[in-house]
Amino acid sequence: MQISFKGIARLSMIICLLIVSNLNAQKEENNSTDINKPIVILEHLDSLRVYQIKNLLIENPIGLGKPCTDRQEWNRIASKINYNEFIASVSKYKQEDYPKWSDDIYMEYKLKGLRKNTDKMMSERQEWLGKLVFAECLENKGRFIPLISFVINELLHQRSWSLAAHDKNYKNFYGKEYEVDLSAARLATLFSQSYYLLGDKLTEKVREDIRESLQQRIFNPVLSTFKTLKNHWWLTTTNNWNAVCLAGVTGAALTILPNKTDRAVFISIAEKYSQNYIASYADDGYCTEGLGYYNYGFGRYITLREFLLTSTNNQLDLFKSEKMIKIAQFPINLEIINQCYPTISDCRVGTKADAQILWYCNQALGLGLKQYNLPSVPNPNDLVFDIVKLTNNVYQANISVQKEVNQTAIRSYFDKTGVLICRPNNPSEKGAIGVALKGGNNNEHHNHNAIGSYTIVMGKEAMMGDPGGPFVYNNKTFSNQRYTLFKSLSSFGHPVPLVASVEQKEGASSKARVIKTDFSNQQDLFVLDIASAYPLSTLNKLERSFLYKRVEKGALEVTDNFSFSSPQIFETALTTRSKWKQVSDTLLIFENGGEKMIATIKAPCAFKLTVTTINEDQPPFDRIGIQLIKPLKEGTVTIKYASE
Repeated sequence: MQISFKGIARLSMIICLLIVSNLNAQKEENNSTDINKPIVILEHLDSLRVYQIKNLLIENPIGLGKPCTDRQEWNRIASKINYNEFIASVSKYKQEDYPKWSDDIYMEYKLKGLRKNTDKMMSERQEWLGKLVFAECLENKGRFIPLISFVINELLHQRSWSLAAHDKNYKNFYGKEYEVDLSAARLATLFSQSYYLLGDKLTEKVREDIRESLQQRIFNPVLSTFKTLKNHWWLTTTNNWNAVCLAGVTGAALTILPNKTDRAVFISIAEKYSQNYIASYADDGYCTEGLGYYNYGFGRYITLREFLLTSTNNQLDLFKSEKMIKIAQFPINLEIINQCYPTISDCRVGTKADAQILWYCNQALGLGLKQYNLPSVPNPNDLVFDIVKLTNNVYQANISVQKEVNQTAIRSYFDKTGVLICRPNNPSEKGAIGVALKGGNNNEHHNHNAIGSYTIVMGKEAMMGDPGGPFVYNNKTFSNQRYTLFKSLSSFGHPVPLVASVEQKEGASSKARVIKTDFSNQQDLFVLDIASAYPLSTLNKLERSFLYKRVEKGALEVTDNFSFSSPQIFETALTTRSKWKQVSDTLLIFENGGEKMIATIKAPCAFKLTVTTINEDQPPFDRIGIQLIKPLKEGTVTIKYASE
């Protein structure tokens, strides 16, 4: 068989094209970050890295802040707070009023699936300790020590340090096996910081009990994971659990353990596995868990950074990545207008950016946020972050910020995630409208199956849009019934279409594909293909376009363009906590906090409104369904929002 030179050349060209095509496909795949996938898997300890870290450690264990014996420092701190008011409030604490432990309350989750009472009991029992320790360090008279010792003893010996919802098979409760969860991690920090700050003000018996309990319930269980490669799933998760648990465990180890090698082991764990938490953020800095969990998770990541810096003479810095600049700016870029934020995912309505975090990042990264000075701490209770604030000695990361953050920008676009924030020219003007527009996918942390959702703020009021997440969880919240039992967590409870009576499905395949963006000083156009979210063979097209106009006070047009292979019923919805009324067939008026907004509906045929009030462990809201009267093969529905 003979092959001509021309044939060989043609074959070579085909092979080259296939190789290039494959490389491009791989490049495209690599550019699409999966925030649910850990970048570090669970492995045995790296003895070489432990040895290297050991050589960076200071000689003795150390906590955050200065011990109570440093009177110059604590007198300085006393001048920074409402000293008399704070001491008077803590002086009212009495042993007989301390929240009691109840096995029955703890077991409510197992027997009834309820978390509210057991979570409250655990939290209230922990809250006393931080304030009492602060009061003793400030006053330094010894009068709070008996009550502090009592509370420490109560907490050390309560049947479980873990929340009931996290106590699998109640192994912690029955003392069969201990695992670290969010609550246990917080207790580890409370105990270790109390131990460090108070020193020998605590009796040797109390100090010994703290050491032994931390070894039994925190250090040994975590170390066992690296022998068996089992348990403590949060090491390889990419959400807030990772940062919170690592901060609690590592901080306690660095504060308590006398042996440098032992401390180096825990730093090696934190250094390696905290990468998974940072992987949860897209390269644009977006946190899919929502602002509330950003405040919680990233706040603990900051405390982890502080513990590592303190123990290594600033040689190990978790802020060394350029990505940290984007993550630090997340709440600034997420703000719609006037300190109003979208409640995307399981974020409670009314949640705001944590000023402490912005202050810290401003100091550590040099963001140039002039308005974020040191926040006041009138009633300190957090033995970590409040200590950091009152010390006011934040180590600046060796990262150059190209320019100061522009907090008056007319838009913020999280281009990797598909979330757009549009702002008016004059946000302070009464009736000014700002919006948040969400693309993304339905496999994000604390997901609500709501690609294409949006939020509208007028002045300082959230007029309508994404309702946010529950204030209280139960045993069904994260079960396989999450999207069937709870309307507020499914697409039904969001301002997105209901297509042929079908809601959006969960999973990464339900993805908003950005078709077009066209941004200018006058207006922003943002067009999404959201058809993949609806498991319908008859759906040919579903595109949602947002047109935000900055003329006058701002306005938003939301347009759904759809087509089917056969006639189907199409419905979209508005979700709101505002007072509202229908004033004509096509006109609705929304009122909230003195602000008034009109919504004009344009549809290809007559439509009817259906109202469902949703009240599920959060402030109730109305879902106003806009359902076309007759089935259509194609059509366009537009809703225009503007100030009255």
